[in-house]
Amino acid sequence: MRSEQLLSLRSEIPVDSERNPLELEQFQNNCIRPILKFQNDALLAYFRAQVQDEEIPKSIMKREALVKLRLQKDMNLRNLLLGMVLGLMTVEELSFYQLNKSELSRRIVTMLIQRISGQL
Repeated sequence: MRSEQLLSLRSEIPVDSERNPLELEQFQNNCIRPILKFQNDALLAYFRAQVQDEEIPKSIMKREALVKLRLQKDMNLRNLLLGMVLGLMTVEELSFYQLNKSELSRRIVTMLIQRISGQL
């Protein structure tokens, strides 16, 4: 029941059907990207609240550096944003995540950096 409800929230993200992606890449495309898209406004709002006293650089490269630095230094912020993604995974997806935790966490943080810095 919970799994069906969570999956129904996700939008479909087009992928190249000609390719035969690796299992981690499939998981990223079928699970992580749709969750990030669904959670976009909440992730961005939370990050903005955390940096509200800082001046946001105009340059995309400097914004990306700011976001990357914050997610590397502030483990509470990083873990909270990761939790906002993990909380929308099914039990089966969480099991797969646990088996590949370090690589998938790295991928999620990389996508968060790109997504947030592009919208600040």
